[in-house]
Amino acid sequence: MPKSRENGGEGPEEPGEGLGRPVGLSVDYPTREDFEGAFARELFGGAVFIPTVNRLSAGQRVRVTFALLFCEARFDLEGEVVASLPAPVATAGAAPGVSVQFHEPPAELREHIERMSGIQLGEAPAPNADFPRAEPRFPARAPVLLGIDGRAVSAEMADVSYNGMLVMLPALDIDDVKDLRVSIEHPRTGARIQLKSRIANQTRCDNGVMVVGLQFTYDFDRADEVARFVDELRSFHHARALATISGSLADTPLESVLETFAGISNSGTLRLMCGDERGKIVYQEGEILYVTIGLLSGTKALDRLFTWGDAQFEFRPEVEPMDGVSGRLPLAPAVLSAVVARDELAHLDLSGFETNAMFSVDADRLEAVRSTLDEIGLEIAENARMGFPLSAMLDMLSCSDARIYKTLTEMIEAGILSIVRD
Repeated sequence: MPKSRENGGEGPEEPGEGLGRPVGLSVDYPTREDFEGAFARELFGGAVFIPTVNRLSAGQRVRVTFALLFCEARFDLEGEVVASLPAPVATAGAAPGVSVQFHEPPAELREHIERMSGIQLGEAPAPNADFPRAEPRFPARAPVLLGIDGRAVSAEMADVSYNGMLVMLPALDIDDVKDLRVSIEHPRTGARIQLKSRIANQTRCDNGVMVVGLQFTYDFDRADEVARFVDELRSFHHARALATISGSLADTPLESVLETFAGISNSGTLRLMCGDERGKIVYQEGEILYVTIGLLSGTKALDRLFTWGDAQFEFRPEVEPMDGVSGRLPLAPAVLSAVVARDELAHLDLSGFETNAMFSVDADRLEAVRSTLDEIGLEIAENARMGFPLSAMLDMLSCSDARIYKTLTEMIEAGILSIVRD
């Protein structure tokens, strides 16, 4: 297995100090299999994770010396720190260290490594084997601003290629768009690129979110500029992923995951993936800064996340900023409340409900009992009358999902509502 060490004479510097002078790091590969395995896992994407107990700051320049002990070859590569996992985080199932993104794009980096090492490396793994295409898509996350016929709409990138990308954005009517422009921002440097685009495909998801495939339509003379920007995004995302702890809520409930990470890192971003749905919890110093699922945020979103029993999660010990989202919550009480809401929901019989269910209203019965209904009951009746499905009610009403289901059940039993059957 590869081993790392700090180079003598160029130890780590204090965060923010001397970012122009590279810190020396080394990694040793005892066998050819170790080196080729490192390429297949890490180097193919333009980055490497180097175990170290020294916490270097993001943006810190580094010079990494690769020592191939099996053939006595040595070579240096320069790059910068993208993310770090401090020593306390290692107790959560990962080694402490830093992820380094190299300055050269992946294709040039591969040629450089082969030239310096004298080893012909195997083919890199397909970036997205489930969706083969002429231009491969690379997973990457970055803020995107769409100009849709003059309207500005914020979106988030899910993956990118040299001629297009997949973004997630609020559900909109974009079937007849005449002018579409995209502005992509690098998550760390803030550098932007602006491109004309067209809609290739779109899929509506839950929680008011849609996934849209965009095709870039730029002049050929911008090809190198676009390729450089895409390579920078993919390498940055890959480097970040190397310093990410991942797992499944099927193995550990969300409250335990949050308790563990909050106990070892005073700030962090926890992303959750359940099917096509995506959620995010960002906390700092015992407080949830924001929590989102699609367009949902706050307590409502947190309660919903606690029902995702088989979700996958990714954790990074850093605060991931998000514009336009607020709703701070004290971490421990919010988690306890979400656990109670989840347990309450688990004790209800929901077998008769489907999230796309529609309801008809008995107007006479509603008027007869209107004075006995609380605010939630009246809101449900009004939403049903306007033709909103159950999924929309769950998202729009401010109370817990358990309260909505309970009220719906009572109103159905009272003859006020009935489920519309196909």
